[in-house]
Amino acid sequence: MGPMRSPLPVTLLASLVLGSAAHADLKAVLKKLGDDARTRESNAACTYRETTTVDELGKDNQVLGTEVRLFEVEVKGTEVTRRDLVSVTKSGEPLADLLEQPRDTKGKKPARSPLHPEAQADYLFELKDGPGPDEQTLTLEPVKPSTERVRGEAVVDARTLALKALRFSPSKTPLLLKSFAMRFEFADTACGRQPRVVEIEGEGIAVFIETKFRTRSVLAGHARVAPPAPKKK
Repeated sequence: MGPMRSPLPVTLLASLVLGSAAHADLKAVLKKLGDDARTRESNAACTYRETTTVDELGKDNQVLGTEVRLFEVEVKGTEVTRRDLVSVTKSGEPLADLLEQPRDTKGKKPARSPLHPEAQADYLFELKDGPGPDEQTLTLEPVKPSTERVRGEAVVDARTLALKALRFSPSKTPLLLKSFAMRFEFADTACGRQPRVVEIEGEGIAVFIETKFRTRSVLAGHARVAPPAPKKK
């Protein structure tokens, strides 16, 4: 009789079983992401600090000029109710007109997420495993391409179905833009699951001058705004 083999350690056996567990199906992923998108739209007021780095790039992607902009921001749901510019640090060449800081973003509401339940009918979705062992990727393609509808993909945690990253670009490039792409990284905050990093790369045309750029925004210090005290009678 040959030597007896020791049984697999319990922890290893458990990891093998859990690792081979089936991931969620498309319907479950869309339901969770849709509910979360609806929640973000209806969130109470929240404040955070935004640090945005804007780089103007040359033909070989070398940095020509940079501005680092610091903001104090307040949002209600997804609507910006306050965005105060605190400071600007400049280096290199002055940025092109296309990259100038917008004067007023108060009251601006971003386009509705394609993951929102009321927007999902406008898209075709496919779900696949990866890129990580505990991740799934949801690809999205508009039924009818337009400048308002995007194409891209969302990466979710395969166990919790929490949104981890979202990448997209317009399905039709808007006027004055040759290319445009956005990437979001999501994390849990005091204001719920929110973007913590927003990156943009693009190339635009203004007055026949082409401008290549990239931006990276880091959002931190999230805090819920206390509701106003009730009025005394």
